[in-house]
Amino acid sequence: MTDRKIIDALCYIPTLEVMTDLIVSLPPQMARYLKDVFGPRVAPLMGMEAEELYGMKVSLSPEELGRKLRPALKPLTMEPAAFIDQLDAMNVEKAVIFNLDEASASGIQGLPNDYYADLVRAWPERFSGFAGIDPSLPMAAVREIRRCYDLGLRGVALRPFIFGLPPTHAKMYPIYAACVELDIPIWFHLSINYSTNTMEVERPVYLDVVAQDFPELKMIAGHGGWPWVAEMTAVAWRNPNIYIDIASYLPKYLAMAGSGWEPLLNLGNSVLQDQILFGSTWLFMGQSIRQLADGIEALPLKEEVKRKWLYENAARLLGKPS
Repeated sequence: MTDRKIIDALCYIPTLEVMTDLIVSLPPQMARYLKDVFGPRVAPLMGMEAEELYGMKVSLSPEELGRKLRPALKPLTMEPAAFIDQLDAMNVEKAVIFNLDEASASGIQGLPNDYYADLVRAWPERFSGFAGIDPSLPMAAVREIRRCYDLGLRGVALRPFIFGLPPTHAKMYPIYAACVELDIPIWFHLSINYSTNTMEVERPVYLDVVAQDFPELKMIAGHGGWPWVAEMTAVAWRNPNIYIDIASYLPKYLAMAGSGWEPLLNLGNSVLQDQILFGSTWLFMGQSIRQLADGIEALPLKEEVKRKWLYENAARLLGKPS
């Protein structure tokens, strides 16, 4: 562990409201996550098995599920001020907290963007917030982007696979224009998913098309583009306005032979060193932000590159002097 400063470019804040919402508003199409992916790490902390958590998700109404979960989740949560104390202890200078709006696809209304805006307004030096938007309703999304900008949020986030819309879909283009006008980044889930929806709409090559139409648009390819890492790095190499975050994967796998991450590790240490972002999504990873950052420190990267991945690239993207 070093005392290197960190910006966490994709972070969960562990309040009771957020932790409850992450499970309750998880789209039914993604229920398997609670059984096979993140559930085995989280459910035991709640005093149950992953299979039990999955069963509750698929059998209870959102209201019933929330009532059942809150007592089990409460010991795992903390108030924002206590979380900031934790960030201080881990030398995390700023964290990007984010929301998702998937109600039209999931049938479940999650936390409003206002919840995250309130946190950013209360602690503007510690949190940057990304608003959740629904690309299937493009003009409503544009109005929400503008409203959230006025509230202090400085980015937007979406998962294309939930809506079955590739980033090149015409419904996305008004959203991109609004982001360019406001000079804020857009984050895409861009990786494998374990839902009942197709992966195909998240191929990195779609961002290459968007980058030609919107060269001023700041895009973040979430979760590194795995398993299309070679394609992802080629797209980022061509387009300096595309950043890649490596959230939701343990850093040790980036250096593991045969993992598929070799192009990112090699090019991220050279021509793409200014385009890689550290993100933790730590709540579901079984490790703290600091432990995940230490995993980056252990990678075979140049010292100046580690500094860029962990802090400087995000500082530049978020408009914070490095």
